[in-house]
Amino acid sequence: MIDAAIDRIKAGQRVHALEARTRDAQGDVHWVEINADLGTERVIYVVARDITQRKRGEQRLHILERSIESSVNGVIIAEANHPDLPIIYVNSAFERITGYTRQEAMGRNCRFLQGPDTDAEARGVIRRGIATKCYTHATLCNYRKDGTRFWNDLHISPVLDENGKVSHFIGVQNDISTQRAYESRLAHNATHDSLTGLPNRSVLEERLQLCYQRTRLPIGSVAVLYIDLDDFKSINDSLGHDLGDQILVEVASRLVQQVRASDTVARCSGDEFAILLPDPGSVILIVERLLASVARPYRIEQSELHLTASIGIALDPDSVARPSHLVQQAALAMYQAKRQGRNTYHWYTEGLNKKASERVMLRNALQHAIDEQQFELHYQPQIQGASGRIIGFEALIRWHHPERGYILPAEFIGLAEDTGQIIPISEWVLRTACRDNVRLNALGIGEYLMAVNVSPMQFQRANFVPGVMETLKNAGLAAHLLELELTENILMESTTKAIEILQSLRRHGISIALDDFGTGFSSLSYLKSLPIDKIKIDRSFIREVISDHRDAAIVQGIISMASQLQLKVLAEGVETQAHYAFLSKKMCDIYQGFYFARPMPIEDLITFLHDHHAASQLQQNDKSGNENTQTLLLLDDEPNILSSLNRTLRREGYRILATTSAQQAFQLLATQEVHVIISDQRMPEMSGTEFLKRVKQLHPQAIQIVLSGYTDLKTVTAAVNEGAIYKFLTKPWDDGELRLVVQQAFREAAMLKVRMRNMKPAEPD
Repeated sequence: MIDAAIDRIKAGQRVHALEARTRDAQGDVHWVEINADLGTERVIYVVARDITQRKRGEQRLHILERSIESSVNGVIIAEANHPDLPIIYVNSAFERITGYTRQEAMGRNCRFLQGPDTDAEARGVIRRGIATKCYTHATLCNYRKDGTRFWNDLHISPVLDENGKVSHFIGVQNDISTQRAYESRLAHNATHDSLTGLPNRSVLEERLQLCYQRTRLPIGSVAVLYIDLDDFKSINDSLGHDLGDQILVEVASRLVQQVRASDTVARCSGDEFAILLPDPGSVILIVERLLASVARPYRIEQSELHLTASIGIALDPDSVARPSHLVQQAALAMYQAKRQGRNTYHWYTEGLNKKASERVMLRNALQHAIDEQQFELHYQPQIQGASGRIIGFEALIRWHHPERGYILPAEFIGLAEDTGQIIPISEWVLRTACRDNVRLNALGIGEYLMAVNVSPMQFQRANFVPGVMETLKNAGLAAHLLELELTENILMESTTKAIEILQSLRRHGISIALDDFGTGFSSLSYLKSLPIDKIKIDRSFIREVISDHRDAAIVQGIISMASQLQLKVLAEGVETQAHYAFLSKKMCDIYQGFYFARPMPIEDLITFLHDHHAASQLQQNDKSGNENTQTLLLLDDEPNILSSLNRTLRREGYRILATTSAQQAFQLLATQEVHVIISDQRMPEMSGTEFLKRVKQLHPQAIQIVLSGYTDLKTVTAAVNEGAIYKFLTKPWDDGELRLVVQQAFREAAMLKVRMRNMKPAEPD
C-alpha cells in the first residue's frame, strides 16, 4: 500500500493520508497516520503521526455500537438539553419491541408509547427521575404501533459529558409481557380453579370471612351449600378424564347460572363445589333449581349422559367458632344426603356434628386396636346339606374394645375402608385365620376349608397374590384349604384385571367364593367368565324367603343358575328350621347360620368340633347297628296319624315305636332307649306339652317335638321356653320338612348325649 502511494507521488499525483500499523524497536504495535507529498528537487516528504489512542477509542465505540444493536433489550438515547427530550437514537430491539422504525421514533418524546392504561404513578416516577437527573426505574404499560399492549420494564440513566454535566438520557426497555402474563396466571391459579375458572376454596373462605366481619345480621343471613356429584368416578373411569373434565366445566357453568352475581360459586376439589349465599332468601328454591339444573342431560361428543348431585345446606347459626366451620357443616350435611339415596339435599344439624366427632374418635380408637391387637376372630361353621357334615368355617372379625366390649364389624369396617386402616386389619385376619386353620385341621377329625373375606382395597393392591401366598407359606397351610370371599362390586370395578387375579389364585389351588351375591350391581354376563367356585346368597334374601315370593324367586333363580354353571351355593343367615327346609327343597348345597351354630372363638370351636364329631360317630354307629339304633317314639291318639307318620319316616332307617296312649309311651321310654319323641298336643289323658314336660324330667336326653293342628299358644310357648320342646310343627305337615326336622333332632340328640358323657366326673383310679 505504501509502495503504491510512493509511485503515485512520483507520478505527480496527490495522495491522501494513510493509516498503517507499525512496530517499534521493542516490537509493540502502533497505529500511525502517514501524510506524504513531493517537494522541490523531487524529494518526497513523509510525516507519520501516532494515532494508536484514537484508533483504540474508535474500536471501543464500534464495539459499543454493535453491542447496543445486538442487545435483546430496547435502547433509547434522548437529548437532555432539549425541553422535550427528543430521541436521537434507538436500536433494532426497540424497533422489534415497539413496531416503530428509527425514522418514526427520531425527534419524538418517549411518551408517545404511552396510552390510557399507563399507570399515572409510573409516569410520575419517570418525570421525577428526569427532573432530578438521576437513575430511574419503572414498570409501565406501553403500546406498540399496532395498538397492542406490552409491559415495559424501563431503566433510565443520565449520561454525563466531559464537563460532568448531563447531556443525554439513555433508556433500556425490556418487554416483560410474557412474565407479567405468567405472574398473572399464577396469581389467578392461586385463587381460582384452572379447569372451571371458578374461585377455589380459599377465596370462598375469604369471602365468607368478609361476611362475618360486617355488622352482625340476623341468624340465617349467610348460607353455604356443599355440592357433590353422584357417582362421578364411574364417568372418569369408563369414559376418561378428558370427557369428565368437560362435564365438570358444564356443571360449573350451570351452577353459576342458577345464582346471583353477589353469590360465590367455588370448586373445592374433584367433583365437589360450594356456593356462598349472602342473604340467601329462600334456600330451598335455590337448591331445587340447582338439583334440576345438574340433572339435565349432558350432550358431549354425540353422547347423552345423565348426572345427579347431593347437596348439604348449612345456615349461619351465630355460634360457629370460625367461618370455615360453616363449610364443614355443609359438607357433613352433603354426606348425609348421599346416605339418603343421593339426588337430594339435607340440612345440617348438631347431630351430624356429633356423628362426625364420634367417627374421628372411632378412627383413633381403631388405630389403637390395630397397634394393641384388640381384634379376635370368631368362626362360624359351614354345613353340607346332605350329610350335615361341617366342611369349613367363615372367619369373622370381632373388635374387643377395652371399654365398650365387643364391637361388630358393621360399626368399623366401613370406616377402616375409608381410612385405609383396612389393610393392616385384613392382613391380620388372613394371617390369623390361616394359622388357626392349621390347628383345626391338625385335630384329625376332618379336613376343613377356611373362608376369609377380602376387602376391595386389599384386593386391588399390586402385591395381593404374592402376599396371600407368603401368608400361606408362613402359616404352613395348604392352598386348597383357603377360600377367599369377594363381593360382586370388587370384581366388577375392573373385570379384566380381577379375572387375571382370580385365575392366578386358582392356579395356586385357592378357592374363590362370590359373597353377598345379588346385592351388588354386577352384570350377569360377566358371571360366566369369572373363575369362581361358589356363590354365597346374601342373608337379606334368606330372612323372609319362606313368606316373600320375591325373595323366594330370587333364591330359586340363584340356585338354578349356579347349578347350570356348576357352582356350589351357600346360603347365609339360615336361622330357622323353616329356612333350612325351604332351601333343602331348592337343592341348596351348603348352609351357614344360627340354626346350625353361632360364630365362636377358636377354643370354643375346637370343643364344638370334638362334640360334633363324636355325635356323628354315635349316629353312624346307631345307623350301622353297632350300638342302639336311632329310635323314634310317635305318640298320637289318632291311629291314622301314626300310620301316616310311620310311612313318612320309616324310609330314613329309624327304629320307630308308635302308641296312642301317653301311659304306654312312658312304659316304652322306661324300657327302651328313645332318642327323639314326636307327640300330638291334644290327647285325652294329658296334653302333649304336659307329657313332654314330664319326659324332660325323666329322660332329659330325649329330644321332644310337638305336632298338632290345635294348640294353646301360651302353653306351647312356655314349654318351649322351659326347654321341654325342641320344635313345634303343625298339622298337616310337610313331609320333606318333617324329615329334615327329625334328622336334625337326631343330630341334636347325639350332641346332647356326647355333652352328657363329657359332663360325667372321671372315675377314680
